[in-house]
Amino acid sequence: MTLHNIFSKLRKQNKGQYLMLGFCIALSVLLVTSFALMYMGPTVQDILPEGGDTRKMASLLLGITIVGCLIFTVYASGLFFRYKSREYGVLLALGTPKRALKPLLFQELAFLTGISSVIGLILALPMSFAIWKIFDSILLSTDAMKYRFGARGYIVGLLFCVVLTALLFFYGMRFVKKTDIMDILRQSQKTEMVRPIPSWTGKVGLILIFLGLFIATAIPTLIANFLHYEVPAAFNLFYLIALIGIYMFMLSLVAQSSAGRHKDKYYKNLVSISMMRFSAKATTKNMCVATLLLFCCLFSAFYGMYYATQPEIMSIDNQKAFLLHFPIEENQLTGEEIHSLADEYDMTITGYEENEAANLAISYYFTDFSDETSKYFKTDGKQAKLALFFSESAFEQLSGQNVQVDHNTYKTITAVDYKENIWNFIDGLYAVTNPDTDQTYNLSYGGSVEFNALSTISDPYAFILSDQDYQTITASLGTQYMEKIIDFDVKDVESSYEFAKALEMEYVQHASVLSDYMGNYDAIEEKHALEKGEEYELGESIGLTHNMDKVPEDWKYAPQFIVVQHQDFMKNIAIYVMLCLYIFIIMLTSVIIMSYVRGISVATENQALFLSLSKLGANPAYRKRILKQQLKKIFQYPAIIGCSVAWVYSLLMSYFNDWRIVSDEVLNLGKVFLLALLVCTLLYFVYTRTYKKALKILGM
Repeated sequence: MTLHNIFSKLRKQNKGQYLMLGFCIALSVLLVTSFALMYMGPTVQDILPEGGDTRKMASLLLGITIVGCLIFTVYASGLFFRYKSREYGVLLALGTPKRALKPLLFQELAFLTGISSVIGLILALPMSFAIWKIFDSILLSTDAMKYRFGARGYIVGLLFCVVLTALLFFYGMRFVKKTDIMDILRQSQKTEMVRPIPSWTGKVGLILIFLGLFIATAIPTLIANFLHYEVPAAFNLFYLIALIGIYMFMLSLVAQSSAGRHKDKYYKNLVSISMMRFSAKATTKNMCVATLLLFCCLFSAFYGMYYATQPEIMSIDNQKAFLLHFPIEENQLTGEEIHSLADEYDMTITGYEENEAANLAISYYFTDFSDETSKYFKTDGKQAKLALFFSESAFEQLSGQNVQVDHNTYKTITAVDYKENIWNFIDGLYAVTNPDTDQTYNLSYGGSVEFNALSTISDPYAFILSDQDYQTITASLGTQYMEKIIDFDVKDVESSYEFAKALEMEYVQHASVLSDYMGNYDAIEEKHALEKGEEYELGESIGLTHNMDKVPEDWKYAPQFIVVQHQDFMKNIAIYVMLCLYIFIIMLTSVIIMSYVRGISVATENQALFLSLSKLGANPAYRKRILKQQLKKIFQYPAIIGCSVAWVYSLLMSYFNDWRIVSDEVLNLGKVFLLALLVCTLLYFVYTRTYKKALKILGM
């Protein structure tokens, strides 16, 4: 009989181990590839802006998925090699040389990995489509959000297969390199007794968990706000403190080593405690991985909720539903043309207003950042850039609000519930200059006014002057610095999408070279750069043409239509929430399978021990209690710690993001808590299933 025949019989005898590893490989490939197909698909890639925070976070989620699935599969391979050790140990003891076993092992791994990967890749497309359709019925449901296949997702899946295969071969190589035959023979029964664990280990572990999370989340914000330094990216290594804390705390729970004050309880559970200590390292590693996966699981859900509960753009409180602003010299849409287009789409325009605003050079204090010192510092920008100024009466006409601006003062226009950031001070302006006459006027801060529609029309802010000051300061100002602003409402905003898109196209077609500028373009900044002999990158054209089929991205004079912004916002939310929830499903699935497999291994690896207990007279109730105690630790501790750490981290992120916790964040934290209870309940059902399966294995 050849070695190939022997291995064939062994595979048939132990097909459960091959099926388990093959299932884990196929599942990992399936999860990663289906996620990549959704994220790398044309629909998502067209919606997510290039270089935006949403795209960066989505890429991070893809990375988390890959790492989580790699950890999950490597863990499954460890169990596979643990069982294979008996077969290889016997063959080595019978005189079979390693050079004969090595290629056979790699052939098995190559065949198993290849078949499982192909299955995962094939199933990835229908799975991604099915998941997309589920979310489509709940979140997306627009023509622009239809599922479109993109081959780039399969490239990610294939690369994942290559990395996974390389890892499995690496662990296979390490397995074959074992030289101690007796060690290999005893590998499946080998204990991993740890040294006595001091009583303070668990307490220190808890302290390190919260200390690591606090340092990594709070300290960068505190340093930026109070010491004005930006901490380097390496500061994230402080999260390792929390990881060390989790390991120490888990180890203290698993490897109890002394009776302490509760001697009766200790000796009553001595068998169970000893069983856990004999596999302490493997169990602790397993529980730490499960804890981290549960953390990623719940935090991804929280981040999806956080993103979905951003301020509601569709609200028309304190703003107008439609806003246009453009150079006054440009031959743009007129009021008659806008009303005529509204009639075509059966829209009734209300509150139509148009007025002018002036771009003036501002001198102001703001926060800058030095790349050399990594420090934030307050600086004085003298005639640094242009900002848009409204007269008191013009603002009242456009906003419908009454405002009183005193002589030689200004008011800053902000959004509702605006919270000042470290970059631009709401009261930082102290002088304005007419760019044509170079006449400078000193001003003082006179308060702020909330009006969403005009809050983002100028950088850093738009401002209001008294009518007298406005007339004085803008005297002799050339029309090249003037802008026209048009804003209005419609009776049925929610039904105005088609009208809004048609109005956008008309607006783009009327645009000329006078408005062909990037979003952050500033004429004064360009002037200063040219005077210094420097290149001004923001002065480039955005390629504005009359036959464009959509509004250009990053356009200085882009229209602000609430219904369109809402639609785009909802697309981003739908995409991001879908990706976050998919991460939640992936991580939770991995935890369930890992915990189930580890629970079953408790029964299979300790069959001899339970048989010995039975022969020594231990009744079934006692043996069942021991089994329950083992399984409870595997399921209970990671669930409680993983969910708790995720909730605390979500709390810290919510607070230190803007130094407050608003009602939406409180609601999200409550949802995460309920979701944690749901996860714990689900793991409890998996525990009961595992317990019943383990009882069958042990013949109880």
